[in-house]
Amino acid sequence: MPETVPVMRAFEAMGTRFECVLAGFERAVHPTEAAAIAEEVEHLVRDWHRRLTVFEPGSAVSVVNRLAAERPVSVDQELFDLLGRCLGHTRDTRGAFDITVGSLMRAHGFRDIASGPPDAQVCWGADRVRLDGRSGTVRFLDDGIALDLGGIAKGFVLDLARVELTALGVSNAIVHGGTSSVIAVGSRPDGQPWRVRSLPEDPNAPIIDLEDAALSVSAPQGRVVDGHGHIIDPATGNPSGNADAACVFGPSAEVCEAWSTALVVDPDLTDSLPDGYGCHVRAGRRWCSAGRIPVCSSGTC
Repeated sequence: MPETVPVMRAFEAMGTRFECVLAGFERAVHPTEAAAIAEEVEHLVRDWHRRLTVFEPGSAVSVVNRLAAERPVSVDQELFDLLGRCLGHTRDTRGAFDITVGSLMRAHGFRDIASGPPDAQVCWGADRVRLDGRSGTVRFLDDGIALDLGGIAKGFVLDLARVELTALGVSNAIVHGGTSSVIAVGSRPDGQPWRVRSLPEDPNAPIIDLEDAALSVSAPQGRVVDGHGHIIDPATGNPSGNADAACVFGPSAEVCEAWSTALVVDPDLTDSLPDGYGCHVRAGRRWCSAGRIPVCSSGTC
């Protein structure tokens, strides 16, 4: 009979508060070991924070941004694979999700000088990035291209956390980054799904049941400069206001995060969600659903 040893660990990373709740194990676990497993999750998240942040000049992404317009830049296989998937998400979302909006984020005031000089050229477009699988390098075709993985980093690292927790014998857990990106390992110890309100500050927001699944919520009002939200529409180069919020849920936190961003930019993409994923999109006070949910939840359209 699996032993339940509840453990919670909270820490700051990727510009938000992460919480890791370990609620059950496949075997009896001493509280010290359980705490050490939660600490492993923190180390994993912090390590990827250091590699992906654009706010530190020595991060892997900052080095790419600084040099890739001049020459191919070598990156490790994990980052290379992530960048390749990001370009795939751009194709799948018809350009609504795009990690090359770094210079636009800076130009609109959402990134400080650490991510690049304020007068740097503004240029974007995933078609201006080349990945060479033989050499494991990244190259930009234009000056001014800058990667920004803020729209996918939390989902990516939560998927890694789930793999780590499962490998260490955790059977029931939930991990979130700022409540906007969530991954569930199994169900609650009582066999019921983990229940998460998609937008905590909205009492009408749909509640999602998670069991071995993830969700991500994107909302422009999460970060605002001069009255504009931080989600950029790559089609116009300006902050998007096409939807107030989007929640996507399904097997992968990374996929959920890419698509929740994309749906804020282009709500019409709901019919193109990958198989096994569902969504809720809010415009004004109305929530509408698509994907694997057959009808809208109570209180929505």
